[in-house]
Amino acid sequence: MDNQETGSVKASPKKKFFTKKKIIWSAIILLAVLFIGYRIFKSGGSSANIQTGTAQKQNLKLTVLATGQVVSSTDLQLSFKSGGIVSRVNVKEGDVVKAGTLLASLSQSDQAAALTQAQGSLAQAQANYQKVLAGASSEDVAVAQVTLDNAKTSLANATQQQQVLVDNAYKALMNSSFTAVPSNSNNGSTSAAITGTYLSKDQGIYKITIYNTGAGQRFRVEGLETGDGLVSITPQPLGTRGLNILFSDIYPTPGNSWTVTIPNPQASTYVANYNSYQAALQTQTSAVSTAQSAVTAAQAALDLKKAQARPADVAVAQAQILSAQGQVQAAQSAWENTNVRAPADGTVTQVDIKVGEQAAPSKEVFVLQDVGNLHIEAQVSEANIASVQPGQSVDVTFDALGPDRHFNAAVQTVNPASTLVSGVVNYKVTASVNNVTDIKPGMTANMTILVAQKDNVLAIPESSVVNNNDGSKTVKIITDDKTKAYKEVPITTGLEADGGMVEILSGINEGQEVVTYIKK
Repeated sequence: MDNQETGSVKASPKKKFFTKKKIIWSAIILLAVLFIGYRIFKSGGSSANIQTGTAQKQNLKLTVLATGQVVSSTDLQLSFKSGGIVSRVNVKEGDVVKAGTLLASLSQSDQAAALTQAQGSLAQAQANYQKVLAGASSEDVAVAQVTLDNAKTSLANATQQQQVLVDNAYKALMNSSFTAVPSNSNNGSTSAAITGTYLSKDQGIYKITIYNTGAGQRFRVEGLETGDGLVSITPQPLGTRGLNILFSDIYPTPGNSWTVTIPNPQASTYVANYNSYQAALQTQTSAVSTAQSAVTAAQAALDLKKAQARPADVAVAQAQILSAQGQVQAAQSAWENTNVRAPADGTVTQVDIKVGEQAAPSKEVFVLQDVGNLHIEAQVSEANIASVQPGQSVDVTFDALGPDRHFNAAVQTVNPASTLVSGVVNYKVTASVNNVTDIKPGMTANMTILVAQKDNVLAIPESSVVNNNDGSKTVKIITDDKTKAYKEVPITTGLEADGGMVEILSGINEGQEVVTYIKK
């Protein structure tokens, strides 16, 4: 009996109960772990792999940075009008001068001799006046007639030659680099270009407007001429005055328009062509006037000789005296051209001439600046220029004064003409700087232009914004602080500011937590 009992051991009912209970609790715990893992997976991942930010109200700013240079409002490069040996230099760099101050002179021996000769001609004219009073011979009359004929021939030649020069200068002015300026309301990227030679003397504008005929795009012309034409990438007549227009593509947006101004004041050659035209007009007036004066004087001399000592003879002699006086004035002007005088008040900032040196005409020898009236010029890239406007505030530091000294400035002008700098299109921006006694022309200025600002607006990090393919924007809002579960909601954004912050117009509320980064 004893051997049989020790040969087989049976489990007690109590031990079986505790074993089943342990299995059930293990299963419950396993199911709970799986459920929590599923919830975490479904909500976007583990909280340790998610970075977040908070929507809160703050002040936003958008700035454009630029590096420029201090420039004087009066910045004059002065030179001699004629060449010669420098005899005097009366100023040095840093001297403050008034308008009219004599800065330097050339050797004036030749000009003095010419002045003496002109004065001699004046004396001769005065002597001839006395001779007229005494009467003239037949030989004198014949000589006077020849002089008059020659003067008339010179007048005709001068009138014809000067008119040709004026017409050529005016034609060059009217053809100063045509530019088709797009309207601010234009859509699309289509551009227009103008070619050809403008043959008319009329000034004004051409306005070109795109319209759709159903069979293709056409353009309508108004202003100096009226008409229309087919939109093409090859030159099409703009009218009947020699100009053509072509487009970068044949599908510009209907309603888009361009303006062509003739002459074009924005052209790089406009100022030179305008000055050439004005110079041609002045030269024409001077040359024709001089030739006409010679005719008048010759006619008066002839009449005087024929009429003997009549009052008209006296008038001719007096005219000769006036002409001689003009020669004296011209000689005096040539003498004055050997001097350099300050055209305005300012400070001499550069002297590039020495006594005894050979000076060349029109070569810069002095720089005159108004160091008390300065501004900043900087180049801003085309990527940022659209947001820069006159009147915007500018925070400025100068390399020479250190980064801790800040000065207030304001945008004065934005040059509409572009400048290519190292292959990048830039536009010159000018900013005023007032009451800064420590700055000097040429200093490097670091500009921070405030182009947009919004105070106390709701904002979130820009990294939390999801840009969808359909153009909409969404953010992930945390719905569970512990698990970092989130949901996506649509939003509307506003100002994209410095520091990677973006304004929220709608979609989320202040204090809500948003996902900024998910580690995958």
